[in-house]
Amino acid sequence: MALPRRHLNSTILPDGQVLITGGTRGGGFVNIDPGLAVKEAELWNPVTKGWSTLAPNSLMRVYHSVSLLLPDGTVLHGASGDALAVQPGGAIVEVPPRRDHEIFSPPYLFKGARPTISSAPATVAYAQQFAVATPNAAQVTEVRWIRLGTVTHAFDMGQRANKLAFVRTATGVQVTAPAGPSLAPPGHYQLFILNRNGVPSEGEVVRVQ
Repeated sequence: MALPRRHLNSTILPDGQVLITGGTRGGGFVNIDPGLAVKEAELWNPVTKGWSTLAPNSLMRVYHSVSLLLPDGTVLHGASGDALAVQPGGAIVEVPPRRDHEIFSPPYLFKGARPTISSAPATVAYAQQFAVATPNAAQVTEVRWIRLGTVTHAFDMGQRANKLAFVRTATGVQVTAPAGPSLAPPGHYQLFILNRNGVPSEGEVVRVQ
């Protein structure tokens, strides 16, 4: 990353990139110096292996902060604090509590019209082929689902994304679910279709079991 930081959040996005938000470049377990807070978001591209620096959030968000992908493709970034921290020298101080949140809009939301999903199944089985209806079938270049977030303490232990095989049909796309739970643990995922500009649809929640 361009900006060193800890107590950051990493969020997998519908286009396969990873958004980094929040954190501090200060030392110690929890550094509460607002001047050392890292507010600029960064984006990692797994294809180019490159980083891009994006717009900043407005507040210091460190220990106990969260970031979650929302179905509309934005990222909820917020919270922080509500903890005690040992400072150099042994002093114990309160980490300032933040009980508010901000919405981050990734760059793909500014790249033109979005494809839409008309319908998708609520539940699918492993290796199942299932239909996703869309009026934009001819434009679909990728189908991806991302497991619902379970973030705590600036870490999302449940994140998982799969790029799904598909074929176009007259009414949408025929998608194939992963072969088994080692590729996609059972649970709920947000399903997205993307067009040739890398713009995702809004997500549809699908359960794999």
